[in-house]
This record gives sequence, C-alpha cells and structure tokens, in this order.
Amino acid sequence: MLLARPSADVTAIFRGDRGVGRLVGAWMALAVVLGGYWIQLDLSHAALVSQAENLTRLRALQTAHALALHTGALFRKLDYLSLHLGEHWLKEGSQGSRDALVRAHLALPNDALIGIDIADAEGRLLYSTVGEKLPLELERYGIADFEHFRVHLDGFKGLFIAQPYRGRMTGKWIVPFSRALVEEGRLKGVIVMSVSVAHLTKALQELYPGISDVAALVLDDGRFLAHSSRTEEAMGRSVPADRPYLIDRERQQGSFDATAPIDGVERYYAWHRVPGFPVVAALGLSKDEALVPVRSTIRDSRIRSGLGSLVLLGAALLISQLWRRHARQEEELERAGERLEKLVGHFPGMAYQFLLRADGTTSMPYCSPGVRELYGVGPEGLQDSAMSIFERVHADDLDRLRDSIRASAAQLEPWRCEFRVRGAGDRLRWLLGEANPERTPEGDTLWHGYVHDITDRQVAAQKLRESEARLRQAVDAVRDGLWSWDLARDRIALDERILDMLDRPELGSEMSYEEFRALVHPADRQRQDNALRTAASTDPDLPVAGDFRLGTASGRWIWIHARGSVVEADAQGRPRRLVGTFSDVTARVAATQLRRALLDHSVAAIAMIDAKLEILEANSRAEEIFAPSSTSITGLKLTDLPLHEDQARFIPQHHATLRASGQLNIELPLRDNQGKMRWFDAHGVMLDPEDPDSDTVWTLVDISDKHRTRMALATERLRLKTVLERFPGGVLMEDQDGLITSVNRGLCELLDIPGTPDELIGLSHETLCERLGTERTTWLHRPDSDHATEKRATVEVEGIKGHTLEIDWLPIEHGGQRLGRVWLVRDVTERKERERRLAELAATDPLTGLPNRRSFLACLDAALDDTQRDPTRGSTLLMIDIDHFKHVNDTHGHPVGDEVLQHAARLIRGSLRQHDRAGRLGGEEFAVLLDDVTPDTALALAERLRHTVADTPAATTAGPVALTVSLGLSGVFGRDPARVLADADAALYRAKRSGRNRVCVSGSATE
Repeated sequence: MLLARPSADVTAIFRGDRGVGRLVGAWMALAVVLGGYWIQLDLSHAALVSQAENLTRLRALQTAHALALHTGALFRKLDYLSLHLGEHWLKEGSQGSRDALVRAHLALPNDALIGIDIADAEGRLLYSTVGEKLPLELERYGIADFEHFRVHLDGFKGLFIAQPYRGRMTGKWIVPFSRALVEEGRLKGVIVMSVSVAHLTKALQELYPGISDVAALVLDDGRFLAHSSRTEEAMGRSVPADRPYLIDRERQQGSFDATAPIDGVERYYAWHRVPGFPVVAALGLSKDEALVPVRSTIRDSRIRSGLGSLVLLGAALLISQLWRRHARQEEELERAGERLEKLVGHFPGMAYQFLLRADGTTSMPYCSPGVRELYGVGPEGLQDSAMSIFERVHADDLDRLRDSIRASAAQLEPWRCEFRVRGAGDRLRWLLGEANPERTPEGDTLWHGYVHDITDRQVAAQKLRESEARLRQAVDAVRDGLWSWDLARDRIALDERILDMLDRPELGSEMSYEEFRALVHPADRQRQDNALRTAASTDPDLPVAGDFRLGTASGRWIWIHARGSVVEADAQGRPRRLVGTFSDVTARVAATQLRRALLDHSVAAIAMIDAKLEILEANSRAEEIFAPSSTSITGLKLTDLPLHEDQARFIPQHHATLRASGQLNIELPLRDNQGKMRWFDAHGVMLDPEDPDSDTVWTLVDISDKHRTRMALATERLRLKTVLERFPGGVLMEDQDGLITSVNRGLCELLDIPGTPDELIGLSHETLCERLGTERTTWLHRPDSDHATEKRATVEVEGIKGHTLEIDWLPIEHGGQRLGRVWLVRDVTERKERERRLAELAATDPLTGLPNRRSFLACLDAALDDTQRDPTRGSTLLMIDIDHFKHVNDTHGHPVGDEVLQHAARLIRGSLRQHDRAGRLGGEEFAVLLDDVTPDTALALAERLRHTVADTPAATTAGPVALTVSLGLSGVFGRDPARVLADADAALYRAKRSGRNRVCVSGSATE
C-alpha cells in the first residue's frame, strides 16, 4: 500500500497544470535535498576513513609500546644473567660456574637460549654450551673476528647486542648478546649469550600470525633482529634509511605510512624504542585489511542511499534506511570493540568502570575479560550489580576495601587499594586496584581504572620478611644483639638478645638514652659517649665502635663490643638514627687479660682478688700451697689465711701499693698451709688499670725450691693448654727455636690442617709451612725473623670456603729476651659481611638508586686528585635541578613527585657515557661528574640531556607529566670540592633566574 498511494497521488497531480508545477517544485526541492545529502555523505565517508586510519595508528602505537616493554624485560633478564655469569666465571672458573650456567638456561624458555660462550681477552673460546666442545675444538671456533667481541676491545663494558648471524656450529640464525669480563680494570674476556632468532620470531608471530600485519625488532642502525612473517628474507637486511627512527635518534616513538620493500604491502607503521637498549620495536598493519570494514560500510551506504534516491521513498523509508545503516555501523563498532577486548585480553590485569550510585548500589558498566581470571566471575550481570565482585573479596579485607571506596568518592581523590580475592579455581590472589573518580550529572560517582595481580610481589615481600627472620636467627646463632638509637627522640631500642645478656627483661625494648647510660659502668660512661654519640656527630659517614661494660641484674659487669653506623640523616647531614650490634666479649676480654698475665710472665700460683680482698679464682698450685686441708681458698679473704706474722698491716699495705702503681713485683715471705715459711717471687697486676676498683691478679713463683718451680711451670702449661682449647679461635705457639709447643683444634679447622693438634707438637715452623702450602704460609709470617722491633702484627686474609680470618702475631718476651711467639686466628666473616652491607646502605639513595650525596662527593674528591696528578685531563661538574618541582608535588602529590624523580634519574643515567657518574644531592637536585671531556663536549652533553628531559614526559599514575631541568656547569680543578660545587651552583642559579630550561656555564655570561 505504501507503493500504491504515492503512485495514485502522482497520477492525480498530473491531471492538472497546477499539480505538474507542484511536482516540478517537489522534484527541484528533492534534487536540492538529495544534492546536499550526497555532498554530506561524501564528507562523512571521508571522515570515517580518517577516523579508522587514526584508530589503527593509535592501536599500532600502543601495541608497539607493549612490544617494546616486553622486549626490554627479556633484554634486562639477559643483561642480569650475563653480569651474574661473568662474576661467577671470574671468581670460580668453569667448574664453579657450571651450576650458574645451568640456571641461566632454566631462567629462559627452552628455545630462547641456543648457547653461552666465554672467550679470553684474545677471542679464544674457553667454554661453550653448544655441543660441549673439547678445548682444542673450542679454540678453532674463536670469536676474535666477530663484532660483538671487537666492540669490547674498544672499551665497551655493558651489554652489547650485535647483528644476527647464522651460527657456524648450529646453522641457526643467532642474536649474540655480549658483555665484557673485567677484573681490576682489565679486560679478562667476553661472555656471549646466543639467543635464537626463531624464538624472537615466534613471539612476534604470536602477536601477528598472518602475513598482512607484521612485527619486527630492528637495531638502531636499521638491521633486522627478527621479523614475524619473512624471517629468512629479512635476516641480514636493513630497513630503508628514510625510516623516522633512523633519522631522529632522540625520538622514543612514532608512526608513519610506507610500503614494505620485502613484500610490497602498504601499511600503517608504528615504532617504539626498547627502554635502555639500542633496539626499536616496530609493527605494521595492512591498510587494505584495516580499512576493509570501513570501505564495506561506505559501499553499503552508497548503495542504500542510491536506491533510496532512485525509488524516492518517503521519509519513513529514508528513516528506515538510515536506521539500518546506523545498525550496521553499530555492528562494526561492536566488532571493533571485540577486537579491542581481544587486545586488552593479551595484557595482564583488568580495565574497568565502576559506578557507585547515590542510593549506595554499585555496578560495573564496563570490565575487560581479565575479570574472569582475577575474580573467577564473568562480566555477565556486572552491568546491573557488582555484588558478585565483593563476594570474592577476602573477609579480612572487605571493610577496608569499602572504606577506601567511600573515602575516594567523598573527596573525589584517586583510589588505590591492595586486597585479596579468591579468583579462578578458588585461588587466593593479591590485587592492586587504582582508579580516578568523577561525578556524573545524576550525582553518582564513576571510576575509570585498572586492577592487576600483585601476588608475586606480595610473595617476594613475604620471602623478604622470612629472609629477615633468618637473619635474626643468624644473629642469634652468633649470640649478637641488635640495637638502634633514634637521636631525634633520644631513645635507644635493645632487642631480646641484649636483654637476655643483661638478664633484665623488665627493661623493655626501648628506653631513653640516659636510662641506658645508667646501665654503663661509671668508669666507662665517658668512653661509651665518645664511641657512640661523639663519634657519630664528628664523622657520620664512618662506623662507630667501642668497648664498655654493662651491669646485669645480678650485679655482675659484662663487657660489650658495640658497632654501628648512621643509617638516616637530616637535610643538613646530621645523624638521626644509628643501627648496630652488641657482642658479649666478656670471655674475650677475660681471655685477653688472662693471656697477658699468662704469656707475659712465668707463673706458678695464680689468684684473682677483688677490691675487698676476696679470692675470686685460684689455680691448683695456689690451692696446693695455701688452702687448708680439704678446703678451697676460692671465696675466702686474704686476711682469713695465716700468711704472715704482721698480717693486719702486711696484706693491706701491699694491696694498696699495687692499686696505686698498677702493678707490683716483690719477694714475699709467706706461710704455706703446713705453716712452713717459703719465699715467693710475687707479681701483682690490675686487670683494668683505669678502674680503681678493678680485680687484681697475683702470680707467685716459689723460689725456695727450683724443682717445685719446674713442677709449677708444668702445671701452668697444662692449664694454659686448657685455656687455649677453649679460646674462641685458633692458637699456635712456638718457642724461641721455632718449634711448636702449643696448638689447638680451632687452628686446625680454620687453616684446614689435616690431623690432630697433638701431631703438630714438636714440629718446626718450616715443616708446618710445607704442610700449609705457599699461600697459607704467608699468613704465619714472623716479623721477628728479620730482627725487626715489631711487637705485634694483625692481618686479615681470605681463608677457605670464602671465610675471612683475622690473624694476630705477638712475641713472648721476658726480661727483654724472646722466649717464643704466638699466633691467634679468628673467623671474622660475619663481621665483615655486616660492615659491607652497612656500607652499601650508606652509599646509595634509596628512591632513585643513584649514589647519595656522600658517595658522590667522594667521587668529586677523587676527580680533584686526578686533575692534580694529570692537569691535561679535563673534568666537568653538572648541577641539575628540576624546574617547578614544588608545583608537581602540590598538584599531583608526593607519590607522583617520587615517580618524577625516578623518571628524571633514569633519563640522566641513560644520557651519560659509560664512565660518567651521577648522584642525587637531595630533593630535586642532581649532579653529574663528566670525566675526560673538553668544555665544548661537556656543554653539548648538557644540552642533549636538557632536550631529552624536555622531550620525554614522565609516565606517572596521574598521567604524563611534562618537566624541564636547569643545568649549571663548572670545571673540576684545584683542591677545594666546596669551591667547585659553589661555582656549579652559581651557574645553576643563573640558569633558573634566566627563565629555566637552559644551561649556564660557570664564569660565563652566555647560556
């Protein structure tokens, strides 16, 4: 009927002239309308084609960025493996490195790593995992003529990526990754990790399996590393020289249209440089394939519009056709959305929109397919309600998650939260969610954000905590305690081990410094202050150490060896926090003091007496001579023993004389336990001459009977052997003729001497050295053998199994005559390792990973020394300050500010030469030391760095943040580092005062 009525109307109109006029007018109006419509249609088709091209280019650029990040991650892993294997090889050789080489193969996919080669400094292969060749065959396959070996002869020490080549042993295309093996500044060889081009190609083919769309990895000089579709044709070839990434080496990414020379296909190309490596990730999307849906839509639209114009249907038919065209466009958009979903599905995590309505209900208008992997639920139904998402959240984290959402909605601040969910397979995962909110016109809150799995990071954190627990166990095993001192609050914290040492659990883990000082022996307080507070304030960069006594709950004093370092300082460099260890060295101090009494004097009867004349300890000889029958003199007072006729005056007088002089050596007439008077050569010493209340040690030699004197000496030697066996380390004692008289088990274990200590007694020093070998013989050097006057010597050596040993040598003398010598050996491995870890923590800025101010200033001092030795060697100091950094913190917050600082640090580090050194001086201020440069070269490097920062916005959680830097240059000369810093700082100030984003040179008015 719709066709019949217009036909009838037209017939009726033609019945009169007036109707014909109206029809002509209608046709003219229709012609005008149709003409305008067709013009508008052509314009809309052109816009649709342009929009499709722009979307295709954007998709290609985003995918190229993702491919560059993935490739960078693989190359960084190869960089780490090459550095790790090189260190193993230099330290342990082929046998010790085998396990590390096996782990390197396991760390990469099966088909990724073809082999690992290690060559010496002349290019001869020392080791190869390809075919496990014999040494003579390896020499035949030297690498001296390869590019990846020659580049390291020219001084390049980092990871070098060479041009692919077909392997001579395997016949496969290989990409060699090489690194120099440097030891003490000299090239010792090169390690080469051969990566299969087929593995790289396979990864690219997983992204684009067809032949229309391609992906490739290209070196900075244009040579192909891998190609997704025509690998054999591409290998050994280069991309055309007009490619943008070959022309402008400073640009990090871009796109262009071109026809591929390999297959003649016209494509949209996008590229992105792999961060940190001279490689470009490029991909091309076929124009014909990309525009097929759009061209199909345009063709259908023209057909529909032409048919509509020819049959002159009414407005209803026209609207119907427009609706059908719109429906098809919606279908195309839905297909494009499906392709976007597939693309998003290849990335870890989930992109989403979350809606919190004013009535408190929630929904997710959009979520990517990753929701099923993360939460174990599909997107079905989430557009209506998000309750199924919250049902998967761990019960302990649910309230915290909801509170964070409410807080973000109330303040319209970015939302960030870590929480646990039970995802697919009911597996417990840790997720990190981040989103930015906005208020809708209806009063609802809509977030756009991203959620990704951080389970591995949480597991790593848990492992770190377990590692710290093991460290705590290790500290407990060596019986050391940990302490920390907050100087800002003047509070000191002691761990349970220290409280156990003092038997004072009631003190708690933290106390004021004055409360701690009250525990120190009064005679040691000033020395303890000098060791900790004064030393840290005088030079916070050096570790602090000292010995003092602490009082226990029973009233006994124990000797403590304290060590520590400043781990935190304020903006002025003053220490804020010290951390270190307490070691109970009471036994060592007692052993040292007793050793001094035993080794420096010939003794018979020995007794230790306190300030109240009470006998604390006595040897068997003293008991034999003076103890009444069936009793012991230990615990008795000297005045209780009938030693002398005038005892009331005799004993206190000599004891007072000893305390006044510090030591006493006299001949005394004393009665033994039988009442018989004997004469003794008596020697008294104070254990601590600085303490007036110190205990004293008396040694008495019976000079009335030489035979009994020899018996007493034999007894002393037996007791000495027992003491030495219990000594915490190794002891070796020789007489004046170089014959071994005493040795303990600890020495045999530390020096790896086979046999028992008794088997060594009586051997000469030369015979012992023959058993030890050349290296260990040097450890037992005898300074007195060349008639030197040295009284003692201490050395540190690298012992067996990676242990560090401390060896003390001292002579045994009496009356100016050499009676022998003794060596004391202690294992100080753990102490050295703690010192190394503390030194590393003190030299690195934790935020940027650059050297901190103290470490950088040490480099500047060294550079000044170099210029003094060689004035022709020029060095330049760059002071760098981020412009308007306070505005970044005020606008985006300090977390984003930290990301900007890290971004600036990466750009600075990446723009320097290999031997240049950078550091963070504090805040947004950095410094760079350029070695061996002319002023013009230094200025060019500074300008290049300034352009790099200005052209590379920081990618932060708040989006891209553009930034610029101002730079000040100063030559490094003279002897005063403060003067060099001041000159560079003045130039920096002039750059900022002149408008920022510029470079100024010290002593110059130009910029």
